[in-house]
Amino acid sequence: MPAKLPGGAAGQSYLGNPGNQEFMSLKLLSAEAIGRIHEATLDILEKNGVWFSDSPEAIALFRENGCRIDGDRVHVPRRLFEACVKTIPDRNQLKICVAKLGMSEPLGLKQGESHVGLIGNPYYLYDYETGGRDLVESDGDDKFLMMDSLANLKYDCCCHITALQRSANAVFPDYNAAEVCVDYLRQRVRSRPRRRIKKPAIHSNIIHGRDANSIVHSPRMYKPLEKMELLRHAIVAGPGETAELLARDTPLIWCNPISPLQYHPDQVRAIMQGIKEFGKSCFVMFSPEVLIGATGPVTLEASLVQHNAEVMSGIILTQLCAPGTAAVYGSVSGVMDLRVGDIALGNFESTAFNAGAVQLADYYGLPSRIQAGNTNARKVGVRSAVETAWGLQMIMAAGANLVHTGLLDGTLMLSLEHLVLVDEMVSQIRSGMKLGLTDAAHLALDVIMQEGHPNTNYVSHDHTMKHMKESVYYSDFSGRVPQSHEDWYATAHKKVKTILQREYPEEDNRVVAERLKAVEARLKADDRTWRRNGDDWWRTYVQDLH
Repeated sequence: MPAKLPGGAAGQSYLGNPGNQEFMSLKLLSAEAIGRIHEATLDILEKNGVWFSDSPEAIALFRENGCRIDGDRVHVPRRLFEACVKTIPDRNQLKICVAKLGMSEPLGLKQGESHVGLIGNPYYLYDYETGGRDLVESDGDDKFLMMDSLANLKYDCCCHITALQRSANAVFPDYNAAEVCVDYLRQRVRSRPRRRIKKPAIHSNIIHGRDANSIVHSPRMYKPLEKMELLRHAIVAGPGETAELLARDTPLIWCNPISPLQYHPDQVRAIMQGIKEFGKSCFVMFSPEVLIGATGPVTLEASLVQHNAEVMSGIILTQLCAPGTAAVYGSVSGVMDLRVGDIALGNFESTAFNAGAVQLADYYGLPSRIQAGNTNARKVGVRSAVETAWGLQMIMAAGANLVHTGLLDGTLMLSLEHLVLVDEMVSQIRSGMKLGLTDAAHLALDVIMQEGHPNTNYVSHDHTMKHMKESVYYSDFSGRVPQSHEDWYATAHKKVKTILQREYPEEDNRVVAERLKAVEARLKADDRTWRRNGDDWWRTYVQDLH
């Protein structure tokens, strides 16, 4: 018989909230299965424990709250788990806007509210005309422009790794040198969308040389080139919009637990120090990278138990640090192709696993961040389109909040044409997910009564004219128009070429050039303020902008 879940009847969430079901819903796990995974997770946390190596402050905090400590291993009792879950904030009141990751507006985190963006650290590009090649610095400029020009791609967690950065004998520029930063700023202001379709973003998720990715994402901790991106935003969008975006910023602490069941001390310190600095204004995101069959059990259900224990042990730590801290239940897990020893993110099973992770997040009342649709394909074509399409459709139907997608070869390859196709797929999926509106206008009984006979005239009816573009999504990629019969990637390539033309009205060029000149003059006069971390350093350099 179905397990009785802590929230009440089988099928309810852990907090007894059935959630918002006003969207297309895909649930792969039954209520009984969720209950068993939850119970198994509690057993793992209490009996097996999770390792927090070289993290004495965290160990002391766990001990103070009744956890049994065995060296670096923390055993979490059920009562503490239950107490901490109750302090998780209401996701329906949460909005996230991480400016450093290219978010330009707050994104809601209600159950079933999905937003799509990029994930991964690619080191090579699929050039539609010449094939695969290593990434170079200018490819980053092209990607940023594509992101600004595609309405459905809301954020960018994708850091380029160029051929130079992969070279054993690379010599990198001095990123603290003013001339290096100003040259970068000059180059970047030349690239902006010709048509504004969404609020402009600060593209500041940039790797400097061989630096590791940041754990804490906040404008207070920008590196030199990232600071130039902030100044670029003020030049292109105006300092008023920059100020508004920074005021909306929500710091993010990004944590990828080490599977199986370990936390790196650097991440633990970042979590605890970040919460002390930012308080409850920050988000902490936990995204295990379980390689199913390698760093986790080969059965999906067992790996979900381990994955769940890894996430929830971190969330318990956040609630012990500061009850009510916003946390995100993440996953970049996927199945291992055991024939070759490599992760296969594009496999259907990887998507199914992550759909299960969404259900677990919903069960605990947590927003979710999920990878999906990152194809295994190493070139654009049928396979890349199919794996991305089913991944996106399943995960959006499952109700994931932050859907990380868009790359090839398991997040190692970038294709600008594929980004166009992802943007298109999201529009098509969202159109199909609207089914279920049963108000008078959509049931249209009066129209059926009027036209439901052999000599019907639905085509020219006012109801058809009013609702046709709402009920069916029309584009060059779908339907029966001549251009829809072209290869999808050929159509996408045409759009890429149009976006990358970088042709702007003369007046626009004049305004941007004047703003750049004013900022450069301020940088030349003051070479110190921009080197400091904090909130308002940038205002020194944009005070002459109008």
